[in-house]
Amino acid sequence: MTDDLPVLAATGLRRSYRLPRRGPFEPGPVRTAVDGVDLSVPAGARLGIVGESGSGKSTLVRLLAGLEAPTAGTVEASGRPVDARASARASRWFRRETGVVFQDPVASLDPRMRVGAVVAEPLRALRVEGDHRALVREVLDRVDLPADAVDRYPHEFSGGQRQRIAIARAVVHRPRILFGDEPMSALDVVVRARVIDLFRSLADDLGLTLVLVSHDIGVVQRLCDTVAVVSAGRIVERGPVGLLDDPAHEVTRALVAAAPTLP
Repeated sequence: MTDDLPVLAATGLRRSYRLPRRGPFEPGPVRTAVDGVDLSVPAGARLGIVGESGSGKSTLVRLLAGLEAPTAGTVEASGRPVDARASARASRWFRRETGVVFQDPVASLDPRMRVGAVVAEPLRALRVEGDHRALVREVLDRVDLPADAVDRYPHEFSGGQRQRIAIARAVVHRPRILFGDEPMSALDVVVRARVIDLFRSLADDLGLTLVLVSHDIGVVQRLCDTVAVVSAGRIVERGPVGLLDDPAHEVTRALVAAAPTLP
C-alpha cells in the first residue's frame, strides 16, 4: 500500500435497481439510487454523508463498504480494487481493513449468541491471530461495557449498550476504516451524545478513518471534519464541515433549515 493514496476512492459510482413490473408485458422501471459519484477519502478523515430521505446516501455507503456491487464505476481501498461480488476468501483483505456499524443494533446482533461470541465473530472469520478472548475483553472495556458482558445475551442490555456491542464487534479486529449507517438514529438524545463521544475517542485512539451516514446535521457537525451532501444520488456540495454554517447549495440550505435547534 502507498501512503499517499486515498484510503478510499470511488470513481463514476452508479447503482440502479429494477423495480417491480407495472404490467405483465412490460419491464419494471429502473430507479437510480447513486448516479455517477466521484469521492476520495484520505487516511484519518472523518467524512459525514448527509441528505434527505431517499437521496441515496445509505446506498452510497454500502457501495463504499463493499456490501453492494455497483452497476457501474469502481471503489478502491488504498489503490486496490474492491469487488463486492468476490468470494469471502478473496475479499478478506478488505474486511480486515473495514468495520461497519448499522442503524439498528437489535437487527444486527444475533440474539442466540452471547456477547463474547458476537464480538469475536470478525476475529474468527478474518482469521486474526492472538488470544481472541483477551481481544474481546479489551474492546468491551474500551467501549465501557462490563467484563461479565461476554457471558450475557444482547437482549439483556439497553439500546445504547447494544449499539456499543455493535461498535465493539466493528473495531475488534483493528480496521483502518469505520463505516456508520445512521448509527445514532435509533438512540435517545443523551445516549446519542455518549455514542458520539465513543466514536470520537475510538477514531483518535485507533487512528480510524470514519465514513458516517446521518440525517442528523448536529451529529455530523460534532463528529466529522468534512461533509458531502447527497441529493438524487449525486453529491451536490462537499468540503469542510464548516460549510454547514453557510451552505451554498439549495439542498444543503434546506437540510440545515430543517434541522431542529434548541434556544
